[in-house]
Amino acid sequence: MADGSSPSAAAGYPLLVQRSNAGSPAMAFSLSDGKTHDDVSLPEMHSSTYLQTPQGWVLVLSSSSAPEMSTFLLDPRDGRKVGLPPLDESELPTDNAPDAGAGVVVLSLQCPAVWFCRVGGERWSTHTYDMGYFSLPVEYRAPKKRHLFDVAGVGGRFYFCEDKDFSLGTLDFTGDGEVALVAVSVPGIDDIFPSPDSSGIAATYLVESRGDLYLAAVVFLGFRAEGPPHKFSVYRMDFSAAGPAWRRTADIGGDRAFVLGGGGGGNFGASCSASGCGVRANCLYWFNSFSPDDNNLHVLSVGDGGVETVAPPPFEHASCVHKPFWLVPTTNNTA
Repeated sequence: MADGSSPSAAAGYPLLVQRSNAGSPAMAFSLSDGKTHDDVSLPEMHSSTYLQTPQGWVLVLSSSSAPEMSTFLLDPRDGRKVGLPPLDESELPTDNAPDAGAGVVVLSLQCPAVWFCRVGGERWSTHTYDMGYFSLPVEYRAPKKRHLFDVAGVGGRFYFCEDKDFSLGTLDFTGDGEVALVAVSVPGIDDIFPSPDSSGIAATYLVESRGDLYLAAVVFLGFRAEGPPHKFSVYRMDFSAAGPAWRRTADIGGDRAFVLGGGGGGNFGASCSASGCGVRANCLYWFNSFSPDDNNLHVLSVGDGGVETVAPPPFEHASCVHKPFWLVPTTNNTA
C-alpha cells in the first residue's frame, strides 16, 4: 500500500481524487502543492466499494475472499485497517459515511434508511425513519419520501440538519429496526439567501471541527448551480445554556480550513488543520458537485467573503463520468 515512495503518501492531503470510469481512484489533486498526481496508488480501493468519511478513514467493502477483513476502515495514507463486521455490497448505498467517535453510520440518499455499526461490534443494523414527502411540482406523479442529507458526528452523537428550515436534530438508534429523529429546539436561519423573496439553490454542509458543529451554505440565485456562487455563509452551533442557536461567524477556528462537496455524496464536509496541510486558514475549499457541467474548485474566504476559482480546473482534461471526492488526513480533527 502506501509507503514513502507512493504517490498517495507523497501527495499532500487533503486530496481531491478523480475516479476512473470503472470507479477506481485514478488521479488526485493536492491542495498543498496545487498539482495533479496521475499515478495515485490506492490498491485496497480498486475493484472495491468504498465511502470516504470526514475523519479521513475510508469504509471499504473489499473483493478479497478473507471474510474477516471483507469490510474495514482504511487509512489511505499508510494502509492501516480497522476490521468491521461484513456488510453485503448489495445493501450498501453509494453515499457518505459520517463517523461519530467509535460508531459508523452509512446514509442512503435514495431512501430513508441508514446502516449503523460500532467499531468492535458484531454486526451492522439497518434502520428506517419517516420524514414525510418532498413537496414536488404537480408534474411529478410519483411522491418521493424525504431523507437525510446533512449529517455530522459531534461528541459521540449524530446530528442532522433539516433541508427546509435548517433546524437541528439527532439520530437516536433503537433496537426495533428504526432510528428516532429527535428534534433540537433551534431557531431557523433567515439570512442564507440575500432576501426573503430570493429563489435559488443553497448547497449546505454540516461540519464537525474540534468539537464544534458548523453549517456552511453556498448559494446560487436561480436554478443553475454553475460558476462562482452568488454568496456563502458559515454558522456555528451555540449549545449555550441560553438555548441552542446558529450563530453566523467569520472565523471557523483560527488554523482551520473546510473541504466541501465533491462526489460520493454531494454534502460531504470535513475540517483540517490549515498549517498542517499547507492550505489557507479560515477558508472553504468547495468543489461543485451539483452541476454535471461544472468541475471547478472554489476557494471561499470566510473572513472577507472573497471567492476565487482555481485555474486551471484540477481535472480539466479528464473525461470521467464520476465526480471527484475528498480524502482528508485521519489526524484532521486533532491537529
